[in-house]
Amino acid sequence: MSLLAVWLTTFGVAVLSAVIPLINIEIYLLGASALAPREMVIPLVIAGTLGQVIGKIALYYAGSGALKIPGKRLQAALQKMNTQMQERPRMGGALVFVSATLGLPPYYVVTLAAGAAKMNLPMFLGVSLIGRLIRFAIVVAVPQLAREVVPH
Repeated sequence: MSLLAVWLTTFGVAVLSAVIPLINIEIYLLGASALAPREMVIPLVIAGTLGQVIGKIALYYAGSGALKIPGKRLQAALQKMNTQMQERPRMGGALVFVSATLGLPPYYVVTLAAGAAKMNLPMFLGVSLIGRLIRFAIVVAVPQLAREVVPH
């Protein structure tokens, strides 16, 4: 498969996984990295990172009220997170970074809360990009490192 095809596929899966929680980008990246040559590592990380963050922009706007959020449980979790972000605005950036990097609290819910709290969009995007880049670099590195450790 060509570099462009891998990049576009990864980007597309990442965008979809950003808005559809049933699609797991980490599992995709683990599999793609396990099958990919070393030259594909950086394109996988970049495509995954950009796709996820671009996809999260839709959730950010959903949280801001521009789009309708389904489900009472999700709305309740969003309201709790929104209250925390408004009470401690400086913690908002740190919360987004930790969530984007570790996945806890769930990045999906934190993204909605960031929109609801009217967090500065460039700040949200910046800390999201850094957090996702770190996370996906680790995810993509695992199969590559395992390949070196485990004899063929």
